[in-house]
Amino acid sequence: MNTALVAESFIALDPADGTAAQLVSIQRDAQRTATLPGTRGAVQLRYHSLHLLPVELVDDLPGIWHALLEAVEGFLAMGSATVAFPTLETEIVLESTGKLTRFTAGKIKHLVDPAELIGGILDGAQAYFGFAPEVDGAAATRIGRLRASAQAAGLFA
Repeated sequence: MNTALVAESFIALDPADGTAAQLVSIQRDAQRTATLPGTRGAVQLRYHSLHLLPVELVDDLPGIWHALLEAVEGFLAMGSATVAFPTLETEIVLESTGKLTRFTAGKIKHLVDPAELIGGILDGAQAYFGFAPEVDGAAATRIGRLRASAQAAGLFA
């Protein structure tokens, strides 16, 4: 398991009493999130102490994970990828810059180790789609294929 990049999925909870919406972590409160309706939520990517993907970007949660997988897929195939968020006017950009990779989400840009980034995204996607397999049963196959491509590219031992 990758510890340099931590991916956490959140489900949005809009209380019926009109109080402010809150995000509930799937990893920290799986029992509670399993009962929440809908797929609106957020993904937070933390790389060491840096926030690559801020939790404030609330959108369609499976769509965010699919966008991240699409970005990884494009990056592995072409060395760069630009993918739009499902409904927000925000893009995820991965660009090779020699030994490091520039990860951009909206206006936030950071240089990261590509193996740690891709490993963490794939681990996070696997955790999310394992939690909610009814959302996309084919996601596990796609994640496995991306792991094999990353290994072939020399990103994993």
